Amino acid sequence: MLFAGTSPLLPAPTALAANDARPVLAYYYAWWDPSNFNRTMFQPGQAYNSDDQGIMQQHVRQAQSAGIDGFVMSWYGNGDRTDSNFGNLLDIANKSGFRATIHFETPHFWNVDDVVAQLKAFYDTRINHPAILRYQGHPVIFFWRAGMYDNGTWNAIRSQVDPDHNAVWIADGDQFGILNGEAWDGISPYAIAWSANPAGQLPSWAAKARAVAPDKLWIPPVSPGCNHSAARATTCARDRSGGAYYQATWDGAIASNPQWAVIVSTFNEWMESTQIEPSVQYGDQYLQMTLQNAEQYRATAQGGNG
Repeated sequence: MLFAGTSPLLPAPTALAANDARPVLAYYYAWWDPSNFNRTMFQPGQAYNSDDQGIMQQHVRQAQSAGIDGFVMSWYGNGDRTDSNFGNLLDIANKSGFRATIHFETPHFWNVDDVVAQLKAFYDTRINHPAILRYQGHPVIFFWRAGMYDNGTWNAIRSQVDPDHNAVWIADGDQFGILNGEAWDGISPYAIAWSANPAGQLPSWAAKARAVAPDKLWIPPVSPGCNHSAARATTCARDRSGGAYYQATWDGAIASNPQWAVIVSTFNEWMESTQIEPSVQYGDQYLQMTLQNAEQYRATAQGGNG
């Protein structure tokens, strides 16, 4: 069984997005200031501030035009700028038939007690919003750097925050033994662009995840490439190859037969050059490619629906 609990925190909203059962998601960042774009290899048409709700509305419209159904937003905790912007995103999403949840930034928090406190705050203030991303009626949360703590620690965290497993917790990483932990309901490696053969790597990862936990969710990432060099010493320099690399990641993601979702890594992480948001250099090429592949994914996907 995927869940220990038998009911969501609240009933799933009745007005669902068109593709809630087979969504395409994208990682989203809402800590941008115009000055940040001095440290990016590529640039948007106009540098922006993430606190501008008009910009956020534009991003949601662009994402929807590309077949994206929800954002997984980098979240630094209750009271942080990213939390207030997440609240804005939820309200915009609710008016647009869009979905959103958080990417819990585990390294940002001081210790296990802080992780517990921040998650409890999220449950208290955000998790019942009608625009929260859901799987089978259950709110979904993604976790970055889940490997910071061992499974015993995560199990203890979950027992304090969500002992009945009312939400769905998705771990990051390619250490698939983490799925043995009771805390986790699925896994989604954040990065794929390091791989020279993503069309083969993603099905291989899926097989490893299912060998460990066949009943838990496998959510493959897709990415146009990466290059950190404008911001810091680079650990990834994957050329976009005119869109061929992005297509290869989609080919691998679809071949891995995800039972629920695919996630774009990323919509707007400009410092790592993983963005598909329209740019001066590429226009809306990557939005168009996303739409084409999202339609193919939904047409060819097999397995259980969410």
